[in-house]
Amino acid sequence: MKIPIWTVDAFTSRPFSGNPAAVCLLEENIPDTLKQSIAAEMNLSETCFVTKHKNVSFSAGEQFALRWFTPTIEVPLCGHATLAAATVLFQVCKNGNEIIKFDTLSGVLEAKKKETKVVLDLPINSPEAVDKGEFHEVVQEVCCELPVQEILLSKTTRYLLIRLEVRYVSLSKDIQLIYLRTR
Repeated sequence: MKIPIWTVDAFTSRPFSGNPAAVCLLEENIPDTLKQSIAAEMNLSETCFVTKHKNVSFSAGEQFALRWFTPTIEVPLCGHATLAAATVLFQVCKNGNEIIKFDTLSGVLEAKKKETKVVLDLPINSPEAVDKGEFHEVVQEVCCELPVQEILLSKTTRYLLIRLEVRYVSLSKDIQLIYLRTR
């Protein structure tokens, strides 16, 4: 099986600049272990895999499966690799649709063709408050016992947000003067 691969520089109009991502077009799905091996070989921050649905071509399809892999793990979302995937479909495969949809671990993402550019609608992924005890050990390790106001978790991206309490310390006038002189 041959897998066509492109390296696309996102967020730039110049070669060898911007944010590179590898794009692999798959006629049919391949095992995740092979995707991970290809991503490790490409050794870019992300390698994405666009898989077409049955009886659809890359040039005419409106919806594709999309997954992203770093050299070591799969990630639930990657904006610049999604831009790269849409760019390959629009410019290389000559996909004539104005909007392409991607089925991803983060839900359905839309890429819209706007002249020579691609515009993405990315999910908000609002984090939700979680019980402080649920991540107690991690929070203590990361925060070095600083006071924590709240802990939030994005279930889609699996990112943990720790909001620290804001505390103001009043400085003596001598310390304030030293601070002003050293600035």
